[in-house]
Amino acid sequence: MYGPLYFPPQADVSLKSLATTGANWISVVVGIYQETLSSTNITSNQYKTASDNALRHIIELAHSLGIRVVLVPIVSLSNDPDHSWVQIGSAFSGEKEWQEWFASYRGHINHYASLAQEAGADMFYVGSELPGTTHREDDWRRVIKEVRERFKGPISYDSVFWGNPIAEYKRIKFWDALDYIATDFWYSLTDKNDPTVAELKQGWINTGFLISLENVSKQFNKPAILSEIGYDSLDGTAKNYAVTNKSGAPEDLQEQADAYQAALEVLWGKPWLKGIFWWQWSAAETRWPESPHGKPAEEVLKSFYQK
Repeated sequence: MYGPLYFPPQADVSLKSLATTGANWISVVVGIYQETLSSTNITSNQYKTASDNALRHIIELAHSLGIRVVLVPIVSLSNDPDHSWVQIGSAFSGEKEWQEWFASYRGHINHYASLAQEAGADMFYVGSELPGTTHREDDWRRVIKEVRERFKGPISYDSVFWGNPIAEYKRIKFWDALDYIATDFWYSLTDKNDPTVAELKQGWINTGFLISLENVSKQFNKPAILSEIGYDSLDGTAKNYAVTNKSGAPEDLQEQADAYQAALEVLWGKPWLKGIFWWQWSAAETRWPESPHGKPAEEVLKSFYQK
């Protein structure tokens, strides 16, 4: 969302550093925007939407490093600080607004599906974190159909792990039309700072998430992907990611590494789980709290990925 938007030299250096961990997939995000929650017109942004040429470049470079790419268009709100993209749909009052929004959305998604095919991307997400829209099953099946006409590789939708009263990944009915069940994981694992790896692993079990996701995978006979999982290098990161990310908590490199270790020990070898994507490794090589780069968490990744 910031910096070179996948253009060299910064993005090239960062991706080459990532390749040394043994990671073999990256998720390349491209941002598109609607102005407010009630807007039905989606546009690109001159400064925040990566250009098609930049996307082609990073896909080509990734492939040269032995890394496969999933292209992920993400809708955000450009001028509505009181709301979030996950609320899109809640302000629409009638069918006309829904159809206008989906028409605009399909225009952009179809463009990126064609770009993904042309550039040789290895997978494509038809949408990301839009839980206020996915009850519109017929509209999403049309999105999927039109993407299939343009992109011949595997596709999925990036769902969220929560919902009221039912988590989005559990209530989506169109998983059968996709190749993977993809959802993020941002559960609290503990109520204390500096938990042990064993306590973090127990936290995973206590959430019930793994059994739930496995059941959805079996229901639709589709493998699952964790589309986002991550931990800040901040004290208390495993308690509540959304809070610690903004709270000014002190740096804690070991707690981040322990959270990575616990996640990989819990997830490694699950036959129904085909991959995970960490949030995030910055294209600008910035030392953000959520990045494992240059920290003990990176060594944890290498210990698993270089086996």
